[in-house]
Order: sequence, then structure tokens, then C-alpha cells
Amino acid sequence: MKQIFVSEATGFQKPMKEYFDYCFRRIGNIDKARTMIIGDSLTSDMKGGNNAGITTCWYNPEEKPNHLDIVIDYEIRQLKDLYLIL
Repeated sequence: MKQIFVSEATGFQKPMKEYFDYCFRRIGNIDKARTMIIGDSLTSDMKGGNNAGITTCWYNPEEKPNHLDIVIDYEIRQLKDLYLIL
């Protein structure tokens, strides 16, 4: 990883679009079509990815149901499953 963004340091919280805009500006040259958030939280990571217009991958080892109106592009049970997606 080249950069890590902690929400408390950015002034914005996930799932706010502004959090992702902040990160994208610092990374530079973001191609949203080739960008994916991988996370374990539906309400911050996956909802944030939806708000930012990027692909989402839900790390869900406990196979929790998604009862929310949140779009999940990929769902994995083990981190090694990322190799099948990336």
C-alpha cells in the first residue's frame, strides 16, 4: 500500500462521498472504472463505495445477509478469494 487514509484525519467519515473525493484527490489520476473498495462494513465501506461511484467488494466471512438497499458488486468469504476477482 502506498497510502492509507484514516477518516478521522481527513475530516470526513465513510460513507460520505467527500471522504472518497479527499482520498482520490491525494492519489491522483483515479479511474473509477478500475477502482474498488474492499471492506467488511455494509454501512460505511459498501455504502461509501456506492456513494463514490466505485465497485464494491464485501468481505463477509460470517455470511451475514444484506437487508439494506446497498449494491454489492462482489462478495467474498476469504481474503484469498480476491485473487479470483482482481
